[in-house]
Amino acid sequence: MSMVVRTNTMAINANNALNKNNSTVAGNLEKLSTGFKINRAADDASGLAISEKMKAQIKALDTASKNAQDGASLIKTAEGYMGEVHDMLNRIVELAEKSANGTYETKEGGTKAESFGAGNTGVDRQALQDEVNQLTAEIDRIAETANFNELKLFDGTMDTSVAKDITAIAKNTDATKYKVGDLFVDANQKTSAGTGTALTLQIGETSGPSDKLSISLKNLRTSSLFEELDKTQVYDGDSWEKLTGDNSTTGTGISKTTGALSLNISNQATASVVAEKVRNVINDVSAQRANLGALENRLDYTMNNLNTASENITDANSRIRDTDMAKTMMQYTQGNTLTQAAQAMLAQANQAPSSVLQLLQ
Repeated sequence: MSMVVRTNTMAINANNALNKNNSTVAGNLEKLSTGFKINRAADDASGLAISEKMKAQIKALDTASKNAQDGASLIKTAEGYMGEVHDMLNRIVELAEKSANGTYETKEGGTKAESFGAGNTGVDRQALQDEVNQLTAEIDRIAETANFNELKLFDGTMDTSVAKDITAIAKNTDATKYKVGDLFVDANQKTSAGTGTALTLQIGETSGPSDKLSISLKNLRTSSLFEELDKTQVYDGDSWEKLTGDNSTTGTGISKTTGALSLNISNQATASVVAEKVRNVINDVSAQRANLGALENRLDYTMNNLNTASENITDANSRIRDTDMAKTMMQYTQGNTLTQAAQAMLAQANQAPSSVLQLLQ
């Protein structure tokens, strides 16, 4: 090697090695301090792109799981309200069965009530009728006020049910009525279709229909629950009697709901039919509660699936994005040792040109 003083090649090489080692040590320190293997796109451009996409997917899955939890909470709340309605309907059946028994007084000094809620029904059946009025009024109150986060549950807002025909099998002598067993209904009657909109839960990471779940809650107002009864009459041996009565304008303060209905158990004939028909209403409410229970169970599985998917994708993202502390510490130790060696060699290389002075002596 030529002995020159203008260009110290050994020092340049040692300095380049020192700079590279310093850069490696700085990178390792950054990874160790942040815990991330990729801190900027320059660290791993493709890895960063994949990681950010996975992070978005994880956020969507975690949020969908929370949405499913909110939906399950709504269902639990709704099912709780419906449990109380169930209890009241069962009590109405009990009261109607009592009123259907001939041992109860129908009218003061007589056997037949003149009209529903007229006040002269007789002490026994009037007491039963009063309780039925209160119970149906409470059902209406629940239907009007029950809510979850201010979303009304049973006022028809979420009712998407379809109209149902009231099956009539034979025409009566009265041309306006059709006979259904021992009961009579107006010709061509149908129950009303729901006019609400189902509540949609976002339970997945995409906007597709497979990642959405609709919840429909039927209208629990008495005008809806007892709609079929309201269109039905029964003959008590003397005249046609309606199975329902207006419960919206009573002076007792039990209900102020427009179109609210109570059930007529003021005489044996109507009470017996009401007991039978309300059991059908109970079956309808039971079917909806069963459907809500099935939805709640489904949401439990949905949450488990979402949480499992989030866990696995988080693990995959960690392998791309997070620092392997043991491996990085090993690289840091190696780089730090090489840096110290490069510093020592640079010092030695800087001393090399001074040996030329011995030739000049």
